[in-house]
Amino acid sequence: MTDNFQSLSNEIAKDFLQSVVFIDDKAYSAVDEADTQHDFDAKTITRGFASNQKICSVFQPEQEADIQLFSDIAAKADVTVLDWQIIIQNSIELSATESDEDDDDDDIRGFYTKCIIGNLLGSPSKLNSLKLILVYTGETDLNNIATEILNYLTTQEISGFSLSEDDDCCVASDSCKILVRAKSNGGIGRGRHNPALRDKEVTYQQLPEFINNEFAKMTNGLLSNFTLQALTVIRKNFFQVLNIFSKKLDAAYLTHKSLLPNINDANELLVELLGDTFTSILRTENLNNILGQDVIELWIEQYIEDEERFKLDNSGNPTDQIFNRDKDILKSLLVSSDDVEQKIINALTAKGISAKSAKKNYKKYAFSLFHQNGDDENVNKDFALLCQHKDLIKYDHHTPVLTLGTVVKSNNEEGSYYVCIQQRCDSVRVDEQQARRFLFLSLSIVNQNSKFDFITPDGDKLKLGKSIYDMRTVKFSGSSEGTVKAEEESEKMYFVPFYYSEELTEKFEFIFELKDLYAQRIVVQYSSSLSRVGLDEPEWIRLS
Repeated sequence: MTDNFQSLSNEIAKDFLQSVVFIDDKAYSAVDEADTQHDFDAKTITRGFASNQKICSVFQPEQEADIQLFSDIAAKADVTVLDWQIIIQNSIELSATESDEDDDDDDIRGFYTKCIIGNLLGSPSKLNSLKLILVYTGETDLNNIATEILNYLTTQEISGFSLSEDDDCCVASDSCKILVRAKSNGGIGRGRHNPALRDKEVTYQQLPEFINNEFAKMTNGLLSNFTLQALTVIRKNFFQVLNIFSKKLDAAYLTHKSLLPNINDANELLVELLGDTFTSILRTENLNNILGQDVIELWIEQYIEDEERFKLDNSGNPTDQIFNRDKDILKSLLVSSDDVEQKIINALTAKGISAKSAKKNYKKYAFSLFHQNGDDENVNKDFALLCQHKDLIKYDHHTPVLTLGTVVKSNNEEGSYYVCIQQRCDSVRVDEQQARRFLFLSLSIVNQNSKFDFITPDGDKLKLGKSIYDMRTVKFSGSSEGTVKAEEESEKMYFVPFYYSEELTEKFEFIFELKDLYAQRIVVQYSSSLSRVGLDEPEWIRLS
């Protein structure tokens, strides 16, 4: 066990990272004695990463077609390293014919590097993925390169990036980081002549550890470390999973498929079987216990600072009195207890909060104690989305299907929300020429302080109606796949009833899909409400 959380994160990142791609126009060229700083020793680089147990690929673009080719390869790597000055000979010749004789090559420096960065980040799916890009250059004006990259991203309408407050040679977003660092070939770098570059130089020998640590800085959280370890475990068991889903079973799978009324159901079964296999591997590898008390205390020591917080009055409003939120109170909350409410009250009273206020406001205190002042207040909402929503990862090509747990919003003036409670077996085998009724329960929007059941991606809190009069039926036509599929309109997805016309214009916008157990619980709760017995009995007996 390491002595701090960052070191632990570094170890986890080191196990996860497998592949690094370098793109440099001098990767396999002869050494230029006149300018060794721009040279690139591919042999030394690959050997260094091999000793760090990483797959390292080095590509030398020689023609413009290579830029797209190598961009596609880099998109599959964990980390991409680019030279800033990528010069392609035919581009130099073309530039020379179109420019004045006294122009130099500066106008093409960074051109191809920015193109590759644009290719790596240019679509929403790529932009939302975790990506570390290192611009490893012999140039000296690192700050200007970072600014030029940021300006390029802005002109390409690749949003969300800014210069890092902690590093003026870093352009970053919530999930991507582009670092600019100076080459230090043979350990002799430009920092010898430019002291400002000394802490921005990285030697060949330092590169593997530098990349690993920078990646770990992006993922050094409890949940992200857990996820990295889980993905590493799945990757290590890759061939065992393939062996389980062996081609020997093909005939059995086809037998099963042939016996189903809707053969597409067999593919859904495969998805469930593979998911169950992954879950079994993670439990076998004890991944459900890796975030133990020792790891959490390391996280608290690294990230929690003592802060003064305002006490709350008996109505839950802040007062002018303060208490000290420190590491001790958080550690005292992270122990098991049969009486959670009393555990929180005891922790609060130990910090000088009255027992009466602690009892009335223990939830309000609990919801904020682990947050630092200035933290995003929506993290509790985001965690709720992670727990409840099935479709958190968005894909451009994905078309939602109407089934159990699909939450929709009517385009009528009220903007009413509904959740589909049609069982999955009754949501398939819907013919294109057939109209089938689908069952919905209404969801009402409640204010921020009211109890609620679900929350939308936009933050609307929804309360489920469980009474018979909260139910609604709507007819929809099927598709060639036997399901009711949404249709895109104005960048939104709508389920359109079969009776839709100029007079009847109500349709239903897809909002999100609940995870299976949440959706099934709704059906169970609704079924229970239907089975209630309304009985007139003597009040003397009922009240007694």
